[in-house]
Amino acid sequence: MKQKLTWMLTPLLVFFMTFSFAQEKTVTGVVTDQSGLPLPGVSVVVVGTTNGSQTDFDGNYAINVNQGDKLRFSYLGQKTVTMNVGASNTINVQLEEDAEALEEVVVVGYGSRSKELSTSAISTVSTEKIEAFVPSTSIDNILQGQAAGVQVTAANGRPGNTAFVQIRGVGSINAQTTPLYVIDGVPIPIDTERDFNPISNLNPSDIETFSILKDAATVSKYGSRGANGVVLITTKKGKAGDARVKFSSSYGFGEMIPNNFDLMNASQKLELERQYAALGVGAATSMPGATATPEELARLTALDTDWQEALLKNSIIQSNNLSVSGGDEKLTYYMSLGYDKNTGIIENIDGFERVSARLNTNYQAKDWLNIGANVSVSRSTTDLPRDRNNVQNPFRAMYDYNPYDPLFLTNDDGSIVTDAQGDNVYNPTRSGFPIALALQTEPEDTRNLLLIGNLSAGMTFGEKFSNNFSVGLISNRYNRTSRSIAGGVLQGFVGDANFPGTQTDNLNIDFEYNVNNVFTYSDTFNGLHNLSASFLLEYNENIATDMFASGRGFPSPSIPYLDVAAEATSVGSTESRRILFSQGLFVDYDYDGRYIVSGSVRRDGSSRFGPDNKYGYFYSGSAAWNIANESFMENSIFNTLKLRASYGTSGNQNIGDFQYLNLLDFANTYNGQTTALPVGVGNPQIQWESQAIFDIGVEFGLFNNRLNGVVDYFKKNSQDLLLDRPISYTVGDENNSIFSNIGELENSGIEVSLSGDVIRTQNFKWTLGGNITFIDNEVVELVDGEDIITGTFGDNILRVGEEINSYYAVEYAGVNPANGEPLYYDLDGNVTNEFSDGFQQIQEGKSPIADFEGGFYTAFSYKGFGLRGDFVYKGGNYIYNFQRSEGIAIGNIDANQRVEAFNYWKQPGDTDVLPNPIYQSTADQTSTRFLEKGDYLRLRTMTLDYNMPRDMIDGIGLNSLRFFVAGQNLFTITDFNGDPEVGLGSAESGEPGDTGFVPGSFNLFSYPNTRSYTFGVEVGF
Repeated sequence: MKQKLTWMLTPLLVFFMTFSFAQEKTVTGVVTDQSGLPLPGVSVVVVGTTNGSQTDFDGNYAINVNQGDKLRFSYLGQKTVTMNVGASNTINVQLEEDAEALEEVVVVGYGSRSKELSTSAISTVSTEKIEAFVPSTSIDNILQGQAAGVQVTAANGRPGNTAFVQIRGVGSINAQTTPLYVIDGVPIPIDTERDFNPISNLNPSDIETFSILKDAATVSKYGSRGANGVVLITTKKGKAGDARVKFSSSYGFGEMIPNNFDLMNASQKLELERQYAALGVGAATSMPGATATPEELARLTALDTDWQEALLKNSIIQSNNLSVSGGDEKLTYYMSLGYDKNTGIIENIDGFERVSARLNTNYQAKDWLNIGANVSVSRSTTDLPRDRNNVQNPFRAMYDYNPYDPLFLTNDDGSIVTDAQGDNVYNPTRSGFPIALALQTEPEDTRNLLLIGNLSAGMTFGEKFSNNFSVGLISNRYNRTSRSIAGGVLQGFVGDANFPGTQTDNLNIDFEYNVNNVFTYSDTFNGLHNLSASFLLEYNENIATDMFASGRGFPSPSIPYLDVAAEATSVGSTESRRILFSQGLFVDYDYDGRYIVSGSVRRDGSSRFGPDNKYGYFYSGSAAWNIANESFMENSIFNTLKLRASYGTSGNQNIGDFQYLNLLDFANTYNGQTTALPVGVGNPQIQWESQAIFDIGVEFGLFNNRLNGVVDYFKKNSQDLLLDRPISYTVGDENNSIFSNIGELENSGIEVSLSGDVIRTQNFKWTLGGNITFIDNEVVELVDGEDIITGTFGDNILRVGEEINSYYAVEYAGVNPANGEPLYYDLDGNVTNEFSDGFQQIQEGKSPIADFEGGFYTAFSYKGFGLRGDFVYKGGNYIYNFQRSEGIAIGNIDANQRVEAFNYWKQPGDTDVLPNPIYQSTADQTSTRFLEKGDYLRLRTMTLDYNMPRDMIDGIGLNSLRFFVAGQNLFTITDFNGDPEVGLGSAESGEPGDTGFVPGSFNLFSYPNTRSYTFGVEVGF
């Protein structure tokens, strides 16, 4: 019986299995928008399962389903569509725009708000724009030219270096002006005084969007930290459906951007020496050009060396990123791994290397409870050249070293001199410092380990109440090791034969945690009145620990540990803590989506200020009118038309700790005992630097949103600026001053952003877009109205009624055509042949701050091909070209010169020439002769890519396949003699955190910017 039953059931089972498999099939189709254009990246999911797919660049998709299943098609900004799977194997879908879904992406700080109902001036940099700049080792460089009101200048070309970012102008004189970065709700601390900026450790490939908050409606919500603007960074999240695997890899090379001037070769330099000696220039009379025999001159000419080629190399640029994302309706995830390397352009230097990992998850634990967790960790290493304004700087060497000085010493017959081990002997050159050898014997490197984590719990209590609680933390460990290997180049200058080799280790540990809770009430009355109110509680604490130790006397350069040092030479440590406790109330109201008002008030308590001024209050009010939603706008050309205005305050607490206390220094000893010396008189009355911000703007979209734009006018007054007020010499302060809230600055300007589809058909699309910001700035108030001389070299000035950091210099009057003598203007405007530092005067209308800057792009797409070019520009700023002054200085005849140096005065009547070399003492002076306009237009990035059609890759198991080639800094148009993109002129002479440092004010042999080419592939599974 059992056997009989088995025979009866088997055919039945086979029938059902055959029927089941017969229902499985592959459904394909095309997803388009309401204009009929293909939509790439549309999520296609079988309802109730994790089975999903995604459309390719041409809107095509393919998915395995059963007849009777339901397919859900969802895309950001479009209404979700559900389709039943019937007998047909083709399902084409046309999605309609969903205004509500599109508006939800606007992040406004401590939450999000629909774009339509936002009253804020917010610039958003989308994934598309970010990917055009990847690979990039630093995320802030991506912002350049991408958002109106954001001024970005690359510090220099060193791999891993961050940029100088300012939002709507300079907001302070002595406090930090870097914007507040917030990553997935976690504020990122940046301390320029301690050289702490973890931004370079973030992987740009993980970023979904940047949102730049610029006006009071949003920055006031961040109170004492929002004065310099806020950059909100949202990282990528998972979406429901099958796991999506994406791998991208790129490889390329970089080189120094070519100079727009020429250096002398050996024969030219020898000839210049001869001419100078003939004129009686003392320093030239002992140079080879004046003393060598014809045979010796021929030998030196034959040694012609291009020191740029000798010291530099093409950098290797690599970037590899792997991400896996997916999930179901309850749990979504995004995981990524990244590896980036840029060797830099200096021989024997390893450059920058970063390894990163990220995990973002979101879990709908209950209908009323949503839990999110974001964790990222990254480690970077940097091999540093000595960026100093002396012989240790390889970039100074490549301009200074004479071309008849070869890399290695040579014998009379031209052969290279070798040492006892048979190694080539480096030429010490006229400087006595062989930089090529020093790059090997004087290593300096940093290691950085960054952990950022955030855990949040969102709870809803009915339809009206919700609460979001989050805890974020940052742990950053920064190590720096600087060595001088025994027998190395520096040992001959500063070493001790009894203790060969030195080493210094620095360790900076930063730990910060941030706890906030936002309780929200929202309701709608009569279907027209929408009200939302949120209450914020936030606690933030930062603990910074610095330690260093030095030693000398190492038995082997292969053991770089202080434990083996013969003698410890110095040791020290410091620790500082700061706490910020805040409460805030944010209220939003709108009537029928047409009339919107918002307000906020925040109270901050900071440990950086004394008991009398520990708390500060910051507020804002804003309003908007959605004109496009009015009945009289029906059937108009406007899809969007909104007028908005805001006013409010914010603060800046980015100053040193303990400024309100009397400070002592314990660095000295007396009779073997530690001695305390007064070094700072505290001011218990100091408080936040405050800002009052006014903004009025209009947003518009026309012709079915084919043309979109935003225009804003802003005025930002930075008040209560902390400046040194002079005090009596008998008080005991080392600077004879006390930090006080006195100064005021004003920035005002207009921002314009436009983008539009010039051509938009099914197969071809041409888009243009760009932005420009016009900025005026003025010093409004200083201590007793007295000028403040500032700048690294005392070449800038703060004066009431004038531009911030105007140049302060002796004015050059040209060359006397009768005798070639350099001429200058005295303080009375008279032309004189004398030079005096006392002739320094303000150069009105000339400062390092641009009058206008921005960027624009053009993008073409045809079927799977795409071409995009991004340009950046700046105008109206000036730069002190110290690098040029060094290259044509008469007194520098013992170093190489620019070919321009030949253009000196030779006979009466010569004009537009350099001074006669016989007037070296007055010619080689710092004056407006070297103050040049920094205007430029640069092709920042150009990318050509191709997305393989879906029907070509289906057979090999891929969802997407993209090839691309990208170039950065491809060409520059400028009249500046050198590279006009100057942020950090010389790290030794002046850098962020140094008194008087002004970004972009001068150039002086800093790491040059580079031009690069990369080739890559992106694969989706």
